[in-house]
Amino acid sequence: MSETTPQPARRGRPPLRSREEQMSRLLDAAAAELGSGNLANVTMDAIARSAGISKKTLYQLVSSKEELVSQLVARDLSTLELLLESGIDCTEDLLSELRMYLYLWARLTLSPLALGIYLMAAQGRENAPGIARIWYQEGAERCHDLLRGWLGKAAGKGLLAHADVEPAVELISALLISQPITLFTLGVQQSWSDEQIGERVEVAMGMFGRCFMSRAAAS
Repeated sequence: MSETTPQPARRGRPPLRSREEQMSRLLDAAAAELGSGNLANVTMDAIARSAGISKKTLYQLVSSKEELVSQLVARDLSTLELLLESGIDCTEDLLSELRMYLYLWARLTLSPLALGIYLMAAQGRENAPGIARIWYQEGAERCHDLLRGWLGKAAGKGLLAHADVEPAVELISALLISQPITLFTLGVQQSWSDEQIGERVEVAMGMFGRCFMSRAAAS
């Protein structure tokens, strides 16, 4: 009986990834590249290499850098949207949920990724206005709209005066987001620790309570 000579194992093609997995890898790679602080090297070629996909595959997933940035912003905001889906029935619920929202909002907005997108938007506002539009309309303004709508529901339950919703959004945004963004733009501060963000959130919560919750209780 003759012995069968073992055949060398054939090397097959690497397993195909689903579109969802490819998109996830692409977004992770883009987030890492944009958050690196070296925007001069953030190209679609570099992002494709970092994601381990071809440039052709990249453009099958997204049509442009603007669409890629839009997808990144939407992925971050989905977490905020979920956070505000819970109901609020009393002042304690309002303050507890608001504190969590503000902390996550600030962490996302002051993250290396978000600051990288902001810097790209500011630097390319003339030749790449789409990035600036995405940062403002789909990012910053969407966060304001989420908070505005949620506080409006609280006002509908008598936990906040309706007339105070817009001033509250403006005050919180100025304390929590606008000032840090100004410091970043001027080069005064480049990053924020969780502790620093927490301190800002507590300042915003304190101002919110003194300016608006006391008025709601008195009405």
